[in-house]
Amino acid sequence: MHELLVLVAVAVGTYGMRAAFLVVARPEPPAPLARVLPHVGPAVLGAIVAPALLAPHGAITAADTVPALLAAVGAWALWRRFHSLPIALFGALTLALLTAEVFR
Repeated sequence: MHELLVLVAVAVGTYGMRAAFLVVARPEPPAPLARVLPHVGPAVLGAIVAPALLAPHGAITAADTVPALLAAVGAWALWRRFHSLPIALFGALTLALLTAEVFR
């Protein structure tokens, strides 16, 4: 029963935050919110990517972290050189697999 109340509270809070913009009916957000909004996307992306690179399996170890970081750097370098997503992805995957074999 407690879990259901928590779920309902979260649902009401989420709906309230979304409905607040409809009730106010202003075409642009308030000035303090407008200053912060451009930073939300990069912050969320960083929050998703950093743990995946530094601790791919939940802990920071050389055998897991180094291949992930080298793959990220390799993907960036290949993207800058060729401007091709498939080349960057497959090159980084190859680099990660080869580096992982070295650490085994």
